[in-house]
Amino acid sequence: MKAITAHSSQLTAHSSQLTAHADYVIKRIFCQALKQTFSHFCEKVFSVVYESEVA
Repeated sequence: MKAITAHSSQLTAHSSQLTAHADYVIKRIFCQALKQTFSHFCEKVFSVVYESEVA
């Protein structure tokens, strides 16, 4: 019975590592997409402001 318990705790540790890694990857991808969207948005806003000042 001890062997089964040890094995299940190893599996639990492994699955929590996988979950942590998945969280990290998701956050990284999400943050990257968010940064890109935000920079595009800023470019558009500033180009509109700049064009209205020049005109």
